[in-house]
Amino acid sequence: MRLESGSAAYDRNYYLIFLLLCLGMGGYFLYDYYIGYPNKNLEAARKALTPLMDVENIPKTLPKTPTKPELEALVKDQPTDPAAVREALGQPLFTKTVGNESLEYYVSAYGMAGVPVLRGRVNPQKISWKPWEKSKEEIRLQLYCALVAFAVALYVLTRVYKAATMRVVIDDEGMTYAKRRIPFENMVRLCDYSPKGWVDLYYKHGSQERKLRIDNQKIRKFDEIIEALCEAKGFEDPRKAAEQPEQTEES
Repeated sequence: MRLESGSAAYDRNYYLIFLLLCLGMGGYFLYDYYIGYPNKNLEAARKALTPLMDVENIPKTLPKTPTKPELEALVKDQPTDPAAVREALGQPLFTKTVGNESLEYYVSAYGMAGVPVLRGRVNPQKISWKPWEKSKEEIRLQLYCALVAFAVALYVLTRVYKAATMRVVIDDEGMTYAKRRIPFENMVRLCDYSPKGWVDLYYKHGSQERKLRIDNQKIRKFDEIIEALCEAKGFEDPRKAAEQPEQTEES
């Protein structure tokens, strides 16, 4: 006697769809990290800068500094020397001067800082921050979400492989179920059949009794396997045993 069965389509397709969803979500988050969110910020920056400077002078790419936390740390130190501000934030993109007061604009990919300078001294109380659409933390979160999605996808990929390579072989000496070898002499009973499509095989493993669930969503020749085990071991067919209480109720 020899019976071989491959995997059922349901289990393989279920994890395959799950894998595609994880990859799609990971790609979506990665797109927002590299393209989507930066482009939104660049568009917001251009909109804010257009009334303040010539459009031709607006850079196509913006530096990563300053950020709001960096500016808050600078304000906390209460700087009064413009050189100290430039050391922390870099060179201003442009400066607007009205009378004795000038306003230096430090523009980054995350927002714009306005630093007022009066008679060569910075007024830290009036330093302002205008954020763009997405903060640095929100953009970085997209990368973390992408990494999580790809990590889950990697796990699901192993489940796809496991489901696709699932094999059951029954020969004259016993059954190999997904590389688990169970000799006929160790099989105790076949029971707990469910109309949803599974049955439990109890078998001896050393001094212990273990259970193997045979599921029609995982293995293709579910009914043939039950029939082969019943024939080899003389078990009562658990499907018929499950039908008897239903027939009694109908009677």
